[in-house]
Amino acid sequence: MKNFSWIVCLLVVAVLASPAHALLVRRGQSVEVSIGEVIEDDLIVFASSVEIKGVVTGNVCAFAQTVNVSGDIGGSLFIGAASSNINASSVQTIWAAGGNLNVSGKVDKNVILAGGSLNVDADAGIGKDLHAYGGNFAVNGEIDGAIKGAVGRFVMAGKSSRVKIRADEARVKSTAVISGDFILTSESQPKIDEGAVITGETTIREIEPEESRQFFFAIAPLFALLFGVIKVIIWVSKIIVGILLIALCRNYVRRVMDTLIKVPWKSLGLGFLGVIVIPVVAVVLFATLIGYPLGLVAVYAYTILLYVSSLFVAVVVGEKVIQLFRKGKEVSLYLSFITGMLILLVVSFIPILNFLVRILVILFGFGSVMLGTWQVLKEMRGKDLI
Repeated sequence: MKNFSWIVCLLVVAVLASPAHALLVRRGQSVEVSIGEVIEDDLIVFASSVEIKGVVTGNVCAFAQTVNVSGDIGGSLFIGAASSNINASSVQTIWAAGGNLNVSGKVDKNVILAGGSLNVDADAGIGKDLHAYGGNFAVNGEIDGAIKGAVGRFVMAGKSSRVKIRADEARVKSTAVISGDFILTSESQPKIDEGAVITGETTIREIEPEESRQFFFAIAPLFALLFGVIKVIIWVSKIIVGILLIALCRNYVRRVMDTLIKVPWKSLGLGFLGVIVIPVVAVVLFATLIGYPLGLVAVYAYTILLYVSSLFVAVVVGEKVIQLFRKGKEVSLYLSFITGMLILLVVSFIPILNFLVRILVILFGFGSVMLGTWQVLKEMRGKDLI
């Protein structure tokens, strides 16, 4: 978890860092910027609970279970939390995601919300647009720009220059003032209370089943492209990890390879048991307070074994294929690894064969790594190295 948080931190730094500000990272169970405290930096927080009551002159990025902001934010606010209550005296832009999001106070520019329950309080003032995506969405404050998004249930009781939203249910209360068009895309008619003010046109677009299918087919290529990019990134990262593993632990890699070559069926059987047994053991350990640390170790070990299993299988497959054309000659582990990874990549594009090969790769690799590592540890203990 600590390594993951630092990775996220570095990514956020790349996005938020600017010449005008430095960077401050705070971590812990509970993090608070108290009243009167001034942070003249960008602030990144990882904690269970976050309280920002003071002043942060830069951007704030908070990842927590609960986040409460009542201070002054000079830049933008980025939040990922189960529950957030944002009542900043001033902030440029808000980007927030989570289960329950509540926004009040003054926001100079835009607000983008995504979550289960989204609420904009009556004392909220948003200088530009409000975007919302999620379940229940209620607007009671004043938005100078437009309200846009897609939600389950939409309740409008505040003020806005324009509303264009997609919702399963919609209600415009008597206190609402929309000084422009009200455009709703929904399967049901909205409930507009008497006294509600809509100065522009009211347009209700019903969602047809055919339209939903067209929308799905329109975005399907985007998802396909996204999955393709992710797959390439994962493959390239495995190439890098494999090359580093060979460079730093050549003898260990060779030992695991030999184990897979000499006792493949034993590796397969042990891999099958390991894939099933380790998660069960981890769950049992988590169930006991004393065994919780060991459960974490089991989870980490299991994750690492799953990740590296294909790397060792790739080296063996690549070496065997190259030896078909270069009999009797020594084969570079690097060349074998890259060749094997390319072969596994090609196989991954064959629908049925892909699934079977992936399962076998995990089982053979998992078992050979466990068996090879155990043998190395036994030899080291026999030589009093451990």
